[in-house]
Amino acid sequence: MTQSPGARAEGGAAARPGGQSLSGSLTRYRVLAYATGVFLLLLTLHVIIQAVQWQSNDIPYSQAEGLGKWIPGGDVWIPATHGWLYLAYVVASVDLWMRTRLPAGRMLLVVLAGTVPVMSFVAERWVTGKLRPMIAAVQPVGSQN
Repeated sequence: MTQSPGARAEGGAAARPGGQSLSGSLTRYRVLAYATGVFLLLLTLHVIIQAVQWQSNDIPYSQAEGLGKWIPGGDVWIPATHGWLYLAYVVASVDLWMRTRLPAGRMLLVVLAGTVPVMSFVAERWVTGKLRPMIAAVQPVGSQN
């Protein structure tokens, strides 16, 4: 059975179940990879500052404010935001794997990259490099004769 021109999503990517394209999934993944990476860097800085405050002020670690000393509520919302973003990042990574069937071991490393500072940026570049050729291989509707 041939695919009708109306069965293609906008932007030339083949329609996927649920009307979501591979390109859209990649965009969601990239946004979440960067957001997770930024908040993981903030969380790392928060923990380092918290440890310095704990050592220098001779207070229990749990009472050290970390970035909360300069950013109102930062000791609460920075870890919480990273946690929620990481959860969304895992869902977006699994979504990409389900659509592309990239090697499962590599995708597990991509998922774990959201827990190591800077690695989500590296993983994002790897995933984008693998998926852009897949997306480009799908020809736009107007180019078929």
